[in-house]
Amino acid sequence: METVTLLSAGNSLGVYIPAKLLQLQLQGQGVPAEICMLEHLYNQQTLEKIPRYRKAFHDSFAVAKMGYKLAKDSRDSLDEHNVSLLLQEWKQGGKRRFLALTGFWIPILERYREMMDSVELDIRLIRLDASDTPSFAVYGEACDRFNNVWLYPTGENRIVHTISVSEEEPIPFQEREKRYLIHGGGWGIGTYKDKITELTESGIALNIIAYYNEDMKPESHKSASHRYFMLDPSWSPWQRNAVNEFDFPPFAEVSQGEECIFESGGNYPKVFEVMRHSLGIISKPGGATLLDSLASATPLIFLEPFGDHERSNAQLWESLGLGISYDAWKEQDYAVNLLEDIHRNLLNAKHKTCNLMSTITRGR
Repeated sequence: METVTLLSAGNSLGVYIPAKLLQLQLQGQGVPAEICMLEHLYNQQTLEKIPRYRKAFHDSFAVAKMGYKLAKDSRDSLDEHNVSLLLQEWKQGGKRRFLALTGFWIPILERYREMMDSVELDIRLIRLDASDTPSFAVYGEACDRFNNVWLYPTGENRIVHTISVSEEEPIPFQEREKRYLIHGGGWGIGTYKDKITELTESGIALNIIAYYNEDMKPESHKSASHRYFMLDPSWSPWQRNAVNEFDFPPFAEVSQGEECIFESGGNYPKVFEVMRHSLGIISKPGGATLLDSLASATPLIFLEPFGDHERSNAQLWESLGLGISYDAWKEQDYAVNLLEDIHRNLLNAKHKTCNLMSTITRGR
């Protein structure tokens, strides 16, 4: 059985988490699968900048949006020695099957295709959003020279594929905790922090994802009792664990005065359990958040999108009755019954949608 190479990057957990899910699901069906992380090809200067960028984007959505507009060709950030070693490793291993979840791998794939000349390669670009992300847009027509697999084909207003997160059935809406999960994606980006105060004042209980210790503030209002959770700030997606594999983000509930014990492992991210038990996900509409929403049948209450691709995601989810904008929900006094209708729509959509895995394992 030929190995499937999943091409991922840690600049977005919205790319990394789907890659890890696909790897585990392929392996579960007896298909060898490995993940290659773009960061392993970066030059030292680029690697050293990542933590600073991450913190700056977390602290200011305006700075994050500026960074989005400045997305550029990945070649400027790569170490040629590392790239050459990887290409030789692929060639010697006879690697032919690739799934690229970010466009930043396109220049490397083009070089590999030239190296392999007459060998037929199965290279697919997995499009996790409803329109071009910066990582693909920066390469323009070069994307068209590969097999593009869209989960939500542009302009078609439908879900063609999804990436399953868990085999467990969604928890019935009435059995869920009366809480809402609020987060800012993998790097904690967006306007979600601004909403916590007004939701607290309205007596709404939240499951809050924190990214740095300073994100956890004592509750100034006692009308709502929040739970805090955290992704291990010291973890990086491109770090391998003790058995030389990549992990889901180490995750823990944080309680004042108690030691924080981060856990990872398992077949899906630990945060997904919190999603399954929540009445809604309050977040920017990233591609991985759409997967979470559908897999758990948890309504997406979307905040300001991060770029045009997330705007397309929000429009798609809203038009299909699978989500609602935060402002529209607020106008209706944070109505729970409205979300229950959306939950039912998500259940129907989930049961009608084909898992991407079936397409991959069938071949072209």
